Amino acid sequence: MSSAGKYKDVCTETVARLEARFAERFKNAREAEKAVKTALHQITGAFMTPDELKRARKLLADETLPPEQALTEALRLHASTRERLPHIDAFYGALLDGLNPKSLLDLACGLNPLYLGARGYSVRGVDISGGCVSLVNDWAAARGWDVSAECRDLLCDPPLHEADMALAMKLLPVLEQQEKGAAMRLLRRVPAAMIAVTFPMKTLGGRSVGMESHYSEWFEATARGDFDILRREALFGELCYIVRRKAG
Repeated sequence: MSSAGKYKDVCTETVARLEARFAERFKNAREAEKAVKTALHQITGAFMTPDELKRARKLLADETLPPEQALTEALRLHASTRERLPHIDAFYGALLDGLNPKSLLDLACGLNPLYLGARGYSVRGVDISGGCVSLVNDWAAARGWDVSAECRDLLCDPPLHEADMALAMKLLPVLEQQEKGAAMRLLRRVPAAMIAVTFPMKTLGGRSVGMESHYSEWFEATARGDFDILRREALFGELCYIVRRKAG
């Protein structure tokens, strides 16, 4: 599985974790493999296809384009940055207002470190997409930014870089769906003084279906034992929190 098809660049830890999970659930090997592929599509394949990665690499190599235009077009190829792109400057301006972090740890980062690196931040990213990680590292090296990423599975508790602030953007529901309790387990071990946590307020189809109240109730009840909630606000369709680990 890990060496085949469009998922060959996915973190080997992720593939092994899913194969073990579905081998227990399905007696039929073909059904188990189908379930693994479905899960991989949901957690990584749906965000950026191999073809989109190739197009992004061509943008990096295209010396005829202004660097900022090439970056914008590349960010448009990943689902997470594409949906924020129309308001991305205003979004991060509001999210980080008054916090002034110099270094950021971007969890399940996609191509987001490239946007942040272009704005002068030192960024360390983690993602299960080896293709995205490789592109982030190559693009940052070409531009001379203090940005790098690692291909690791956050559900396998990898070592994490210390930073002034960590970003968990629409990440916690994805983790919690795969493993109950995984979201808070991750936040507790993040080596950053503050964490920005965001949740989607609408489905991909544009329906709200009570998502804001659902996520706010769950997160605030779950996080208060370990974190102080410094800020809660809705920004451009995302429910955003800034939290700080409680002293002691």
